[in-house]
Amino acid sequence: MRIAYLASSCIPSRTANSIHVMKMSQAFACNGHDICLIVPDRPDCMEHDVGDVFAYYGVQRVFELWYRPWSKLPGRSFLNALSSARAARLWQAELVYGRNVLALFFAAFLGSKGVVFESHHPIEDSPALIRKMFAVLLARKSFLGMVVITDALKRHYEERWPELAGRVLVAPDGADPMDCRQMPEILPGRRDAIKVGYVGNMYAGKGMELIALLVSRCPWADFHLVGGTEGDILYWQSKMHGVHHVYFHGYVPHGQTRAFIAACDILLLPNQNSVSTHGERSTDIGKWTSPLKLFEYMAAGKAIVASNLPVLCEILEQGRNALLCDPAGPAEWQAALEQLRDNPGLRDVLAGAAKLDFEKRYSWSQRAINIITKYG
Repeated sequence: MRIAYLASSCIPSRTANSIHVMKMSQAFACNGHDICLIVPDRPDCMEHDVGDVFAYYGVQRVFELWYRPWSKLPGRSFLNALSSARAARLWQAELVYGRNVLALFFAAFLGSKGVVFESHHPIEDSPALIRKMFAVLLARKSFLGMVVITDALKRHYEERWPELAGRVLVAPDGADPMDCRQMPEILPGRRDAIKVGYVGNMYAGKGMELIALLVSRCPWADFHLVGGTEGDILYWQSKMHGVHHVYFHGYVPHGQTRAFIAACDILLLPNQNSVSTHGERSTDIGKWTSPLKLFEYMAAGKAIVASNLPVLCEILEQGRNALLCDPAGPAEWQAALEQLRDNPGLRDVLAGAAKLDFEKRYSWSQRAINIITKYG
């Protein structure tokens, strides 16, 4: 099948949504489909000095990547969306898929045979005009349905848009299987210390405040933090000034993060009830999020300590594939880390169960299969 994937992601960039669309384009392609990923050409938000965009994300060059102009004129997002929809038509797509409501709206009106919208947060978070265009899109004959990342988000859409009943597929985010030949990063620190890792952003809701408390409460562990902007890192380094068992590794391209994950003994997912999105810190995705790093942790076969939040409990189960703690209770997290420190067997049991769950349900490849099975 010829699939045009329409997204508003900046590629290459550090954003989770750009990782998502590159990984899903690869997954569709590796399942035998012809894929063209169509994104805006926005140098203002791209990473520069990236020689190979595909290598930057750790994906194979198995799909086409088209850039459409990003105007300096008012209404640039509409112009780019129309240009993207025209490109999908030019490419003769049999299915137009994407996370860009504007582009999908135009694709439906330009005669696309089938349109599928993927959403990671409620459409109500969007401006009024986008909500109206979404409502019109739902009524088009070519609109096949939606993909969302959590059961909570599915319930939200079906309650507010009754016409979507039976037309919403839940497909949590995913990861690629961890290569058994993956060499761990050689990390600084004490040779015999437990290595506790975190990979991800450091803005509001990601749990850095909690990690800072754990660093002070668990001097027996070395903490390795991967990610964050330069400003975020400087801020948290100042908060933990004089602490010698925490290591800030800075931003690492997504294709290289696996070596850090493989080197850790325990991995943290300390999401809070409210979580901001990259570049839109007023948007709260805490109730809907399906963190990419959760599935990367699971794929690595490492013990996970995560926040006991409903949206994470869709994937994780206390004492079976993770230890779950109150996101506002540092004492619980300290106790969980001490329990895993003292019981390597428990670390192995949790890690094994999480990896098995991943292999059965949460690879990017399986996600692509599930989507095409429903809408292809």
